[in-house]
Amino acid sequence: MMASRIDVALLHSPVLNRKGETATTAITPMDVHDFSRTAAFYDVEHVYLIHPAKGMKSMVNDLTGYWKHGEGGQRNQGRREVLKSVQVFDSLEDAQARYDYQLWFTSAQAMDGVTVLPADLPKMTGNHLIVFGTAWGLDVKNLPQENGWLSPIVGIGKVRHLSVRAALAIYLDRLCMS
Repeated sequence: MMASRIDVALLHSPVLNRKGETATTAITPMDVHDFSRTAAFYDVEHVYLIHPAKGMKSMVNDLTGYWKHGEGGQRNQGRREVLKSVQVFDSLEDAQARYDYQLWFTSAQAMDGVTVLPADLPKMTGNHLIVFGTAWGLDVKNLPQENGWLSPIVGIGKVRHLSVRAALAIYLDRLCMS
């Protein structure tokens, strides 16, 4: 049996700052547009943005509302369709409860615990949520227990850290390789 659903979440809280402390980062319009377009390209139905601040949720709802219900969507129906996938939740637990997701975390570093190749995820049963972090990564001590980690993306260059938007595209492309 194949996975019934694979969706993605971009976590802005709780994440780690450069000192390894719990932090919260801002949602940017680029996060909203790039995550939703990349997800649509790979036929991922839901994009969850995780942020506890009402102001950030309001910004995302204003931005997506312009395209989903306003003038923007009338001019660009493709953008309207793409942005329908975006939803904002206060916490990862709230998003997880939506479809009783199994959580698969991502990191630029190899992590302890169960690690799977992205291409293996569609072969696993259940609903899966791939969780991406901003800043210096996921604050796993303040998150629900993960089911495992997707294997890190290994490059050949001098930089060890990709933008989260680039990582999303690479992971989703590797999911399609199954």
